[in-house]
Amino acid sequence: MGNYLTRFREVERVVVVGAGGGGDVISAFVFCKVLEELVGVRECLPLGVLWERWVVDPYPGPVPVANIRNARFSKCVWVNENTYVVRGRYSFKPHTAYVAEKLRNEVPAVTLERGVSGVYECFNELVGGGENVLIDLDVGGDILAEGWENNLWSPLADSITLAATARVGGLVGVTALGADGELSQDLVLKKVSELMGMGGYVGVIGFWTHHAELYEGLIDRVKTEASRAPYLALKGHVGSKAIRGGSRTIEINALTPVTFLLKSEDVMKVNKLAQMISHTNSLAEAWSMSKKLGIPTELDLEVMASKIYGVGPETSPEWGLLRSLVKKSSNA
Repeated sequence: MGNYLTRFREVERVVVVGAGGGGDVISAFVFCKVLEELVGVRECLPLGVLWERWVVDPYPGPVPVANIRNARFSKCVWVNENTYVVRGRYSFKPHTAYVAEKLRNEVPAVTLERGVSGVYECFNELVGGGENVLIDLDVGGDILAEGWENNLWSPLADSITLAATARVGGLVGVTALGADGELSQDLVLKKVSELMGMGGYVGVIGFWTHHAELYEGLIDRVKTEASRAPYLALKGHVGSKAIRGGSRTIEINALTPVTFLLKSEDVMKVNKLAQMISHTNSLAEAWSMSKKLGIPTELDLEVMASKIYGVGPETSPEWGLLRSLVKKSSNA
């Protein structure tokens, strides 16, 4: 497809996925509004991935569909402002529900228990038939990782959504380069340049200063650090910032409020985990594939956390220690 801008304006709907779960849906919401304003998209739907960080959901793994309350179910989970998740005696409101509250409307989301196939079914329900466009938006850029990079912490959710995105012919967006504290900003930019050399580059969209208003009334009500980075940049707060309890450091600068759009089929060529799991029918199957490849994932981290620290809101895992233990285990 030659002119994606024309395509964006012609379709009935664009769907933007918060690729890695957690607060990525906040960035998906903001990017949707930017697409509507700057590009002329008619309707843009943010889509959440129901896998929250431990600080929100202190139990290992993504949210099972059976634990979701006050939602509508189809191939997707339709989240509203009153949707919540039950984990034993503990309950919480997922990030997607805050976005639904902000929009005063239902927002689609996916669970990951049925692997890539389950996510594909949701994506296909929303954009199938080629009349709509889906963008898998990753905050930070680790969706571009091969899988064995030293600082990679959480490749599984990104790889699952990437594989499903490629199956529906969608695009990949990479925003706030390095803002999740995994791959460095320089390394992500290098990977974007390599994809450009492969013909996988589509375009770039930057946030303007007034787009900071889109975050307000939302960003201070949720627990996200990576998706907060573009807001901080737009407010002029630049420089180094510690995140994840001090276990990682990110750089906030002029690249932070910029989103690169890439062809999913080319991103698939560099993401080895996404290639291997592209036809999985369960999370367990995808996780097993990651183990065969020797790629540690966020699920390994959370399972290790539950074994050492237990589960529930009173736990306070030391993520740097857990990362080293998981890394050592994967190399054994």
